[in-house]
Order: sequence, then structure tokens, then C-alpha cells
Amino acid sequence: MKSHKRLLLLCGMIVLQLCLPAHAIVNVEQAIIGKPAEGVNTTVDLLVNGASGNVEKNASRAEVLSFWQHAQYTEYLQLQYAYGKSNGKVDTDRAFAHLRHRTDISPAWGVEAYAQAGKDPFARLAQRILLGGGVRSVLFEEERRSAGYLGLGAFHERETLNSKLGTTDALHVKVWRANAYLVLKYQFNEQIRLYNTAYYQPTFGDSRDYRVLDQVSMLVKLGEDLDLRISLDIAFDSRPPQGVEKRDMLYSTGLKYSF
Repeated sequence: MKSHKRLLLLCGMIVLQLCLPAHAIVNVEQAIIGKPAEGVNTTVDLLVNGASGNVEKNASRAEVLSFWQHAQYTEYLQLQYAYGKSNGKVDTDRAFAHLRHRTDISPAWGVEAYAQAGKDPFARLAQRILLGGGVRSVLFEEERRSAGYLGLGAFHERETLNSKLGTTDALHVKVWRANAYLVLKYQFNEQIRLYNTAYYQPTFGDSRDYRVLDQVSMLVKLGEDLDLRISLDIAFDSRPPQGVEKRDMLYSTGLKYSF
């Protein structure tokens, strides 16, 4: 790999992890470097974390990502559910579904369209629905070694918030947001792969209202179709609903099965 590509990849990952505060995000990227194999491919992730002693905490997350590669077209479907308790009380109950279509118009460029629905009652989010699209560029790509992708676009978002005593914000919000994402992938050897996806989503007309999201995962091969996955999810919302923290983080370890 050329030195400037290695420098860009490593610096990008370091900057993302130093600057970002974490939370489950919509990440349809896999640790595949290059174009996926033709046909339907599916991965199932089961991740858990916990603590005992002075603080009793347990959390689990299940993800299913299925994509269909046919000619220059790719269809993605992602489902995710996270559940957790602290000291016997439920503090995580988050779910979303994400559908995406991508058409490659050249080896370096593609166009995307997507739809998503989700909920997170502990962030006062009764429902979020969004529709959007954009373009995706291949920054660099070396098969089974490294890759970088940049996406630019926009989406329309509609949120319904749960009411809460003492809050005064609107319970129904509609807004347009720009969407920029950066994907970096690197394969250290036959056993270890690392990939990072980061998003920046400001509203149109007010750059002070933005979201930054990031996910970094390391996969260690355990078998032909089985990996150990260590994952860190990050989220920052400059203007969250009243009573909700701006920063959130979820770290987890589990298994990833591909078929």
C-alpha cells in the first residue's frame, strides 16, 4: 500500500477516536474490502457487555445485516435491537430498521437511496422516520488490504418525542439534514480486520444543530464464517431533546456469523 494511503487511513482512525464522544448507529458497511461477492450475503451479530459488584449492569445487542449484490446494484437491509439493565432497572430499549439501495455508475462513484425507522424511549424518541439519498465515492481501495469511502447526501427526518414533565420542546419535529460519512477499512493480517464509519449530520440553515456519529469495530477470525467482534459506538447530538444527554457511548464484545 502506498505511504500516503496508509497515513490517511491511520490518521483518520486516530482523529475519529480522539475527537468523538458513542451510541448505536446505522452502519451498513461490512469489513469487506472491495465489492461484495454476487448473490445474497447475511451476517448476524450478537454482542454483550456487563459489570457486577458495586454496579450491576448488563446489556445485549443483536444485529442482522443482509445484502444482495447483483451486477452494479446492491440492496441492504439492517435490523438492530439493543436492551440493557442497570441495577435491575431497564435503561436501554432501542431498535431500528434500515433499507438502502446503491447503484454503481462507475468504478469510483455510486448513488444511494435509503429509508429508516427507529425508536429509543430512553432518549425520548417514540419514533424517527427518515428518507434520503446521495452519492458515494471510492477514495482508495486495495483488495484484502485497505479501503476508504466518502458519502455525501441529505435526508428528511420526522421525529415524534415522548412527553416528559418539565419539558417545553415540540413533540413533533420535521427537518432536513445534510449527511456526510467516511468509511475506513484495514486488514492487518489474515486474522484481524479493523473498520471505522463516521457520520456528520447538520441541519440545513443552522450549522449549530448537528449530530456526529461513529462506530469502530475490530474483528478477529475464529473460523471460516465466525469472528470475534469488539465494537465501540459513539454519538453526539448538539441539540438533543430536553432532559437527554448530548453524549452517549456503547461498547460491546460478541460474535459475528456470516453466511
